[in-house]
This record gives sequence, structure tokens and C-alpha cells, in this order.
Amino acid sequence: MFKADDRYFSSVECPFLNKYDKCDILNCIFKHSDRSNVKKRFTDDEGRKGSASKKVSTEEAKEKDISYIIPKAINHLSLSRSLRTYNTKRIAEVISGEKRSTPKKEATNIEYDIASQSESAKDYDERIRSFFDKYEEKNYEDATYLMPKQMMPGAPATIQERLGFIKQILQVIKEHDKETLRPANKAIEEEHSVALSSSTNTYKQQIKKKIYELSHPEKFKVAKKQISEEQYLDKLKELVIDKEKLARYGYIMEVPEPQVPSEIRTCKRCGTQFKLEDQLNEIECHYHSGKRIKKDTSVRVYECCGGIVGDSDYCTVSNHHVYHWENAGEMQFTAPFKKTSEIFSQGPQSFAAVGIDCEMGYTTRGFELLRITAVDFFSGEEVLDILVQPKGEVVDLNTRWSGISEITADAMNFEDSISLLGEVVGPSTILIGHGLENDVNSMRLIHENIVDTAILYPKHQTSPTFRYPLKYLTFKYLGRTIQSGEHDSKEDSLAAIDVVKYFINQDI
Repeated sequence: MFKADDRYFSSVECPFLNKYDKCDILNCIFKHSDRSNVKKRFTDDEGRKGSASKKVSTEEAKEKDISYIIPKAINHLSLSRSLRTYNTKRIAEVISGEKRSTPKKEATNIEYDIASQSESAKDYDERIRSFFDKYEEKNYEDATYLMPKQMMPGAPATIQERLGFIKQILQVIKEHDKETLRPANKAIEEEHSVALSSSTNTYKQQIKKKIYELSHPEKFKVAKKQISEEQYLDKLKELVIDKEKLARYGYIMEVPEPQVPSEIRTCKRCGTQFKLEDQLNEIECHYHSGKRIKKDTSVRVYECCGGIVGDSDYCTVSNHHVYHWENAGEMQFTAPFKKTSEIFSQGPQSFAAVGIDCEMGYTTRGFELLRITAVDFFSGEEVLDILVQPKGEVVDLNTRWSGISEITADAMNFEDSISLLGEVVGPSTILIGHGLENDVNSMRLIHENIVDTAILYPKHQTSPTFRYPLKYLTFKYLGRTIQSGEHDSKEDSLAAIDVVKYFINQDI
């Protein structure tokens, strides 16, 4: 948003700040008494030069809401971690409408009080239901107007798109579920439950699936082969890849000896050699941004432009050369590897299995970690989505592949990001993903419980030099298309999880 030259609105209190105690509008034109609540964007220079976020005073930190919802551990009762996370998010959604400044923190405390006071899983469900009943008394009559429920921090689709799907769901409910007393309310809730568990890329696919299920209740009343979490977990343990095989596929399984990196590097894109000290000097780096793919049995082309390999001009130009560290020793020199068995603890807060997807970008310190996304294997609920502040100066965020266009001021530093991951991942947690060697190496973690779909599937058809892309596996086995638009870490995590579940379902 652009500032008006006369600064007319600069004296008017921001309506978002008044209503929500927070403003997410970039360069908001209205008055902000507390500038810490204004969303800021790094400029290119700030993105390269600033690796540390602005320090916040103790008083400000006390009033700041937590970034991620992680239920507090309880010991007297065995409750599904994903269920507790889901309920905490629902509580945060409800109380955020009351202009509370720290809804996530308060929701975590409310859910903990409910869980700690519950005597059984059934008692917990009843207490949760009772809590929401207090907020839903005004909705005992069916909704007069259709309006999507507000989401925090943002919805996966526009209000108009969500409203359109609510209308479709309402029509389906009226046709196929005539016993429902409040069809409009149910339509709103059905859409909201899908929106909560979807991303921008997966929302339309998931909402259409929900409409199909509601339109064909007879198909989904037939009991499917029920697989318990214990059965899934037993099968997952059988799929864990041994250390020797992981090492052959590029995983670092022992802490390496550090090796001083050479000052002369080879550009990962164009192959030109350059000095590290000259990396930020602007040059023209010509290359193909896409992979080489087979067009037929004799011709290979570039995915980006369709040019024939070895007989086409480069289609992309960048202002800087970029590089990777050449080996584990160089990576160890710049940031040491650590074994999860030594730095993480397996406690009641640890998930049994999570899907992991990391995003990396180019900095003056190589190919660095920029984002960590973790999804619960059993529920598909997002566990963490952390934006990471790299140690080096940003050269290229690799936006086309990473989906990251900026490093915001609230990005966590590397050490804090790994510590937060350790809150939900323990040494025994099974990590599921596709080509995870790049992800765990970028996190500098050595983890022994890995299920990698790039290594396992198709069965007996992969090697350290050849692996099928996740997009291929997802289409072949699940019949769905991914990675068709802006990159989405959660979409990739869920795709890898669903591929694994597909094969487990085949075996049981």
C-alpha cells in the first residue's frame, strides 16, 4: 500500500489495530501508536545484510503472542496430540474474536486446563464440547446469512470463493441430509473444517472432495478397512530405512570432520568459477532453471524452456553466482551436525511420526535453510511452519522452488528453529518425506528414523543416481496433481504421507 503524499490518514487510528490488536498490512497508511504491530517487509539490502531480527524489549515480549500452537504436556492421561492441537486451534479461533492480544497463548492455557482436569478421554471430549457450547449458544438457530468463518492468520481462499463453496455444500445438505435442523450452520462448519486443514494450493481440491462425500453419503457409510494408529505405526517402523542405505543416498549419518572450504567456488547454475569474496558483485549468470527431461528415447530437453540439451541458448539470467558446499566436511565447518539422539528428548510432547519438508535458498554461506514445515502423519494437521533467518547474506531466495519471496522480521534464527522442532520431534519420531537428505542436511541433523518415498517407491526401482519425483508418485498412486502453482511445503509433506499410507493400506 502506498502512502498518500498529504499523509491525511496518518492521524487516523488504524481500524485493524483497533479491532484485532494487530495490523498485517504492509506500510499501512493509518496511524499506529504501537509500531511493533505493523507488518514490515525487508528490502533487498535488508534481506542480505540483516541476519538478526530486531530485539524486542522485555515489556513488548510479554505482550507478544506465541507463534506456534504446541499443547502443554500432561502425564495422567493418554490423549491424541493431533486432537489436542486441533482443539487448541479451534479455541484460539473462537477467542480471537474477543479482541484478545494473545489468543494462541491463552488458547494453549485453556486447553491445558481442560486436559489436566479431565479424568478420561471421554471426559476431555465432554469438557471441550462444553467449552464451545458457551460460545455457540447464539447459534442454536440456523444462520440467516451465509458468511465464511474468520480465520487466523489467513484463509486459503477469498471470501467470495469460500462463500461459493458454502452455498454448494448447503444445497447438497438440503438434498441428502434432510434431518439436519440447521443446514446453513452445518454448511458453514463443514467449509471451515476444510479451510482449517488446507493451504492455498490444496483448498479447492479438498473442498470438492468434501462436497463429493456429502453428495454420496451411501458410499462413505460403507465401512472401509479401519487401520488404527498403532497398526500404521507398526508398519512405519518396518519401512524405516537402515543407516547404511541412507548414507548411500546422501544422508550424513555420522558427525564428519570439519574441512576448511576453498575460497574458489563453482557456480551451481552456470558452472563458472568465482571467489567467495566477489559473490555479491553483480554479474550476469546465464543458465537453464529447469531440469533435464526426456522428450523421447533420443532427445532430452530442458523443462524450463523446452530447449534441446546441448543445442539451445540459456533462458535465464541472474545477477549473482551461487554455490553449494562440496561435501559434509565443508558443511560441518560452517555449521556443525548434531544427532537428534543427543539434542532432542522423546517425551509426551513428541509426535510419533511427522511429514517434513524444508525450503532452502542461496546465501553467502551456501545453500541455507529458510523454512521448516512439519505435518502430523495421522491427522494431516500442520504441526510447525517456521520461517528461518539464514546465517549468511541472502543472494537468491530461490523463490520459484522454495515459494519464499521474503524473509520477514519475525523469522526465527537457525538455532531457535531447531530447538522449536525439538519440541515436537524426538529421537524416535519417524520423519516422512521425499528426498529428505537435503532437508535434514540443511538442518544439520543426523536422524536414524527416516521413511523416504524417493528411496522406497516405486518398489525396487530407485537407486542413488535415479529417483522418481514426488509429483510422479502422487499422480501415479493417488491420482492427484501437485506442484501445479506456487510451491507449498505443506502440500509436499501431505503428498509424501499419503503415498506412504497408500502402500501401507495395500499391505494390510
